[in-house]
This record gives sequence, structure tokens and C-alpha cells, in this order.
Amino acid sequence: MMPWETLLPGWSSPLEQASSSSSWPEPVVFAVLFCALVDFVKLLVELLGRENPRPFTSDPSQVTAVIACRDGAAVLPGTVAELGRHLPPDRILVIDDGSTDGTADVVRELGCTVHRFERSRGKASAINYAVYRVRTPITLLLDDDTRIGGAALPTSLLTEGVADAVAFHVLPDRRSRDGAHGNGFLGALQRHEYAKSMEIGKRFHDVTQSVSCISGAAGLFRTADLHALHHEHTTVFQGEDLQRSLIHLLHGKRIVYADEPVWTVAPWRWGQWFRQRLTGWYPGLYHQLANMLRLLFGSRASWRLRYEMAYNVYTVLSDPIKTWSLFVILLTPGLRWWAIVLYLIYLAFEIHSWWVIRQPGTRKRAPLTVLLLYPVYGAVNTVLRTMSLVTWFWFRFVTGAMRPRRGPQDRVSA
Repeated sequence: MMPWETLLPGWSSPLEQASSSSSWPEPVVFAVLFCALVDFVKLLVELLGRENPRPFTSDPSQVTAVIACRDGAAVLPGTVAELGRHLPPDRILVIDDGSTDGTADVVRELGCTVHRFERSRGKASAINYAVYRVRTPITLLLDDDTRIGGAALPTSLLTEGVADAVAFHVLPDRRSRDGAHGNGFLGALQRHEYAKSMEIGKRFHDVTQSVSCISGAAGLFRTADLHALHHEHTTVFQGEDLQRSLIHLLHGKRIVYADEPVWTVAPWRWGQWFRQRLTGWYPGLYHQLANMLRLLFGSRASWRLRYEMAYNVYTVLSDPIKTWSLFVILLTPGLRWWAIVLYLIYLAFEIHSWWVIRQPGTRKRAPLTVLLLYPVYGAVNTVLRTMSLVTWFWFRFVTGAMRPRRGPQDRVSA
């Protein structure tokens, strides 16, 4: 086979052109450095803008727990056992969303109230169905694998008019759960990642009651608000918790943060982690882009919330540029040393966060290896967010899995 150079005299590959050009690589490097500067400013603003969590009192008699569940027979007994410290079984309402593992029978044996869909309708539809059967003023939305442990339910924040919804301090797998699951390096990375989101991100937004996402693992809501706003939810699973939070904020609702740790199962294998991000988490970011723009340019949002929405929009726009630039830098011999420079820059960004964030109930920081490899972990997340644009397009326009559904049969509210 004849080489391309013989067939096309003067032809060279794009990487060879990049290596031989004295001007072309500069925009790539400057683009990445600009993104690094934006990330640094965000970290600095949020670190300096945190305040101590709000005080509150707890009255569980005001609360009904709603658990939307599919094939959760293995995890529900542990979840209900811990929840039972706060609520009687008749105020634990489980919606069995088409399970095939006997979930409904397990729940009945635990004494909880259970409703079953013979065919799965999705988590959001199950929640909509459940809240119309709640008779208390406050609803606790809970995943079937969430353990609340000793966390208090901050009801006074809702009953005394401080806020309309509350986000908890959600963390992945605690060490005493499921044997070694969550004890590995991936578990340590995720614990630090979650803790940054809670301790820095949510505490920053708590100041103006503008927490932008109540984790689907656990959240406390006014029941009346869930009734009134459910019809605006698209019932799409990806980003369903983010959408519920953004709908609240678009209607002027106040969302605050309670520093009460609850624990949820997180991937303990890299394959699970990739699937979670690529097919579950990040397509929801694209699905909610319109709502983010509405908050950014709306009249009700605080400056902190506008700033968060602006950064989210910037992330959607800049991730492909970051991803392309990283690959160019890694594949171009003359630019590879910039990869080391970028690693050191982002490592420096992480030092203060790593220093101030401690594991709840202890004074322990994340392992030093987490700090050293966290910049690489962040870069992989950037690549996955970029790839998830394809996932979103596939789910939205090809399979229809992320096509908005707002009909009565999808909301299942009555």
C-alpha cells in the first residue's frame, strides 16, 4: 500500500501540522487556561461566600415519607428500619413502580403503605401519584437506598416560613454498609466530590435560600407545593431531582440547606460509575438547559442563583472545547508539557477545599491520594459531560426515553 505522502505530495497529518505550526497551538492553550481561570473564580467565590448552616427544630409528626421504588426488595428493609426511628410505618408510603422482585410484598411485611404499578411509569410519575395521598403538610422524598441514620428532619424551616424546601447533606456509602462496597478509592473520590457539592456549593447558596438542586436521594418539601407544581415536570428520569428543584425556584420558592448527613448507595465499580454519569446524571443537564436560562434571565432569582445558572450554561458550552483541547494537548508532542501545567494548576485549586472539608462526625479529610488524583477525576467528568450530549440526543430524539410527557396518564396524579 502506497503511503499518503506519495499519493498526495506535501500532505501531512493534522497533528504534524499542529506540531510544525508556531501559532495554531496558542488558542488551544489559552482556551484551557481561560477555563481554568473561570473555575478558579467560581471556587474562590463559593469558598468565601459560605455561611454556617441554619439552626432548626424537628417535629416528625408533620412528615410523611414517600419512596418511589423499582426492584428495591433488597435495600428497603434497611431504609425503612432507619426511617422508622422518626416515622411510624403508616406514614411511610412506598410506590412499587413495576418491580419484579417482590418489592410490594416486602414493604407490606414491614407495615408500610404500598401502592403498586403493574407497569413501570417512572420515578417522577410515582412521586406525583404518591403526594396526592399524603395527608401531612410536609413530604420527605426518599430513594429506596437512602439511609437517614441519625439525621434530624428540619421541619421548622418549613413550618416557620424560613423556606419552602430543604436539601440534606447527601453522601455516598458509609463504611459500615454492604461490606467493602464504598471503601475503595472510587468511593473515597465520590465522598469528596459529594462533600464539595454540599459543604461548598449548597452552603454558598443557602445564604440566599437558592439551593439549585435537592438531591433525589433525600429532600423535604411542602406537600402543597408538590401538588401545585407537579404538572410542570416532564416526568423524565434523567435530572428529575434537578428539574423539580428548578421548577420550585422558577415559582419563587425558597430552598435551603440543612447540614444533616444522609447516606446513599453510589457506584463501587468504574463501569457502574461511567453508566451513572453518561446515561443518568449528565443528560439531565442538557434536558434542563431551558429552565436554567429562564432562571438566569428571570426577574425573581438572586445574584447567587443567576451566577450558578450562568456557570451551568458556561459548562454546557465550554465542555466540548475543554475536551477537544485536552485531547489536542495530549496528542501533540510539543504541547504535552502543558498537561502537567494544567494538572498542577487544578491541583492547587483543590488544596484548600481538601483542607477544609471533613467527613461528617469526624475531623478526617479525604485521603491524600484523592487530592492528588482529583484533577484527573475532574477531567474525566468533563469528557463524560461532553459525551453525554450524544446520549441526550439519542434518548430525546431516537428512543424517546427523554421526550417530555405531561399527560394525565404520565403524571399519574389521581
